[in-house]
Amino acid sequence: MALVADKPLNYALRENMRVVSALVVRSAISRFGESRFGFVWILLEPAFYIGVYIMAHTVMRASMPFGDSAVLFILAGIFGFRMSRGVARKAETAIAHNLPLLTYPLVRPMDTIVSAFLLEATIWLIICALFILGLSYALDRTIIAYPGELTTCLLAIFFFAFATATFNATVGALVPRYMMFVNMLNMPLMFISGVFFLPSSFPPELQWYISWNPFLHCVEWFRMATYLDYHPVLDKSYLLAVSTILLTVGLTLERLLRNRIINA
Repeated sequence: MALVADKPLNYALRENMRVVSALVVRSAISRFGESRFGFVWILLEPAFYIGVYIMAHTVMRASMPFGDSAVLFILAGIFGFRMSRGVARKAETAIAHNLPLLTYPLVRPMDTIVSAFLLEATIWLIICALFILGLSYALDRTIIAYPGELTTCLLAIFFFAFATATFNATVGALVPRYMMFVNMLNMPLMFISGVFFLPSSFPPELQWYISWNPFLHCVEWFRMATYLDYHPVLDKSYLLAVSTILLTVGLTLERLLRNRIINA
């Protein structure tokens, strides 16, 4: 009886994996199939931010925020923010970009989110590895002080990105213009997430206010894994709690209002 009962579940899991795999391939083709420079452009984005920061840093003759390398400081900030917001931004539009596919019984809204998330997470892991290895070669030293902490940080960042994408994708499918509001926050969020400044240099009162921004904790966690003696404004429990709440709400909305989302 147990084998009979398990068979439908195993079959459903295999079918779901096939659907997600097909969606990943479809997303990759639509992302890079039409242009050979698609991946190069993604590589240029972090390089652009680094270049602008170094140029401004040189012109203003500002002191080093932390450490002995402005490139390393800004690189850690960019990846702390972009790996969370960049992955979430692509995955949260998955439902809207795949609405015709949702008419097929096997394809569910969550399948589109999962597939987009897997593709973007893989892309950003590759980009992060390339920049870390390249900077390590340029500086002729190891630039990740705590590899184990970096692994934990990346898992937390991707958990937060997936939770944010799930919440925004479901709410965006239900509330008109919600995604327009979210997209307007991209640039302000980058500036208040500690990418270009040292959060611990702020007064305690201001640190308290900016610590409500979960993206700040992604940036600070990444920097903590990078430097030996970095003192972050970081609350790991807060980041994980926010991620859990967003994911729970998003999954609940998707399950209860699935038909409404498909027909949106």
